[in-house]
Amino acid sequence: MIIGFIGAGVMARALGKGLVEGGVVPAKSLICSAPRAEQGRPFLDHFPSSRWTADNAEVVRSADLVVLAIKPQVFPAAIPPLHEVSASKLFLSIGAGITIEKITDWLHASARVIRSMPNTPMQIGAGASVYAGAPNVTEQDYDLVHRVLSSAGRAWRVEESLIDAVTALSGSGPAYVFHFIDALTRAGTAIGLPEKLASELATQTVFGSAQLAAQSPLAPLELAAQVKSPKGTTLAGCAILEEDEALNRLMTRCLAAAKNRAEELARGAS
Repeated sequence: MIIGFIGAGVMARALGKGLVEGGVVPAKSLICSAPRAEQGRPFLDHFPSSRWTADNAEVVRSADLVVLAIKPQVFPAAIPPLHEVSASKLFLSIGAGITIEKITDWLHASARVIRSMPNTPMQIGAGASVYAGAPNVTEQDYDLVHRVLSSAGRAWRVEESLIDAVTALSGSGPAYVFHFIDALTRAGTAIGLPEKLASELATQTVFGSAQLAAQSPLAPLELAAQVKSPKGTTLAGCAILEEDEALNRLMTRCLAAAKNRAEELARGAS
């Protein structure tokens, strides 16, 4: 099986790493395209036996599964020229805000399109992805895409109507978490900790807490309650987060803004 990538950036490399390390395909079964050789070089450095081409159509002709790993703004120029060579091919799109209907309009009528939203922790095999398909996608197609996405983390099949909201939560979510780690670090230094120590403590705390949440049968707020001693330090700190639903309201605004932007991209906004 040959898996092709139109686009050779961070997400293409992250998914390629999962495919190779997960034993889905060997590196020699990967092919990527990018306009210039230097843009494809990082992909080839990761997978020395893979192939690069400047021709997107060559990727489509060569691959059993074609991953559309380009920026959303590039789709209108890059995908329509593939109309003829895309006949009967299976495509996996990871472009935010690009609907299945739009992609199928650009490609041949017999092309099968699955739309996905992964996130950047795929780079370390800890990604969160969802996917939905066009009406002509087969169960065999879904099984293959689930294997591909699961090779770099966890994957869920959903209705396409949920993908913009997923984009706002897990697609953009790593950036929110990184902002939180930075804010926790800055707050630590503000109360007297050395910056390096504050950074390491903040990162490890978020890492450990996420692992605990993933492995525990308890809900997040139940886990939080276990840390809160009556009249203790955690209770005092959490009171600030809970005051006037401050954290909940902030995250709701944050996700709403991201979802609105995904919907704008779907309507063709630049």
